[in-house]
Amino acid sequence: MRRKGGNWRQFEDDDESYDRVSKMKPREKKSSKASQLEEEFEVEEIKWFEKFPEGFAARVVEVHKRYAFVSPEPEEGQIKTRDVWLATIARKFLQAKREQRNFIVVGDRVLCTRTTEDNAGVVTDLPQCVMQLLSPRRNMIKRLDPHRRGMEHVLASNVDQLLIVASYVGPTVKWGLIDRYLVLAELQGIRPIIVLNKKDLLAHEKSEFQAECSANVEIYRSLGYQVYSVQANSPAAKKNIDIQELKMSLKGRVSMLSGHSGVGKSSLVNLFEPELVQAVEKNEDIFYKGRHTTSYASFIKLGTGGYVIDTPGIRSFVLQELSHRDLVYGFLDLRAFMDQCKYQGCRHLDEPGCAVKDAVERNEVALRRYQSYRGILQGTTGREGRVRDIEIDFDFEEQE
Repeated sequence: MRRKGGNWRQFEDDDESYDRVSKMKPREKKSSKASQLEEEFEVEEIKWFEKFPEGFAARVVEVHKRYAFVSPEPEEGQIKTRDVWLATIARKFLQAKREQRNFIVVGDRVLCTRTTEDNAGVVTDLPQCVMQLLSPRRNMIKRLDPHRRGMEHVLASNVDQLLIVASYVGPTVKWGLIDRYLVLAELQGIRPIIVLNKKDLLAHEKSEFQAECSANVEIYRSLGYQVYSVQANSPAAKKNIDIQELKMSLKGRVSMLSGHSGVGKSSLVNLFEPELVQAVEKNEDIFYKGRHTTSYASFIKLGTGGYVIDTPGIRSFVLQELSHRDLVYGFLDLRAFMDQCKYQGCRHLDEPGCAVKDAVERNEVALRRYQSYRGILQGTTGREGRVRDIEIDFDFEEQE
């Protein structure tokens, strides 16, 4: 990596792409030594300054292959994003973590100590530090790597809410993708917000498609989810009621943006006066002023209040392996019936006496949502799900 100019964010680097470096193998494969060292690295914050009285608390704002950028955070939620340090992981922990390439992720709170050594091997005039301790994560946004079987991809941690951004058209909204994000949010205890962009283009679509979109929006709203319909690139967007409500929802919170490339995340973020303004272009070279974010997740302060973690456009979102019980719990509408089935081992597929299927027949659960559940479980909507569940013969026991 080499310095390009006077701004710390203006770097060129030749690191591997985000999708290749932010990977983590399953935890159960770690050695006992690695597990022990991980426990030494992950420490409750109350004990931090007993171990390193000279240290300072910081938030990870960007992660690269050999280093990270951190900003001091003396009080949780008060992140000094304009004060940026180049950080590396203490060597003994890095050596023990060969099985987890994303040892540190954007959103982590860490304890750092100042260093004058060039541990990152880069030319920079930024102050440098070593990450000595990690605060236990409140939650994690993660998925299965769509290209490497059995590998997990952690996108961010310590998130208050998940902004699921989609566009009605260009690209066309994928309701199944929204469902997968909602499942993840439910299982991690994160508040989800759905933002549907490019509503101006919807008016030019066929009436059947418009009706489908309207029906799905009503389904989500009936479940208690916030759904906003916007045109983020409109000159009058900031005055839109939905944008005004969304702005209030972002204040005082750390929100992660998720969604496919091209759905308008950049235009949406720019409405909330981000510290780093993103250029909106229709090519593959999209940069924030100074900090490159096409390949790396970035932690950004909003002038209107709050912070966002902006991630690269994700081509596919594959849920981590879930049991049928965990999966159905992630569907709010199905969850209400999951314990009313005749058999305890019911997967809500072809079993007799299934309360979930009965609710679908009574129109108490939308057929599309039930089909989405089946698709994820069976792996027919992508590579997600537990295909082997379909091949297992369960010994059913009747519910008491």
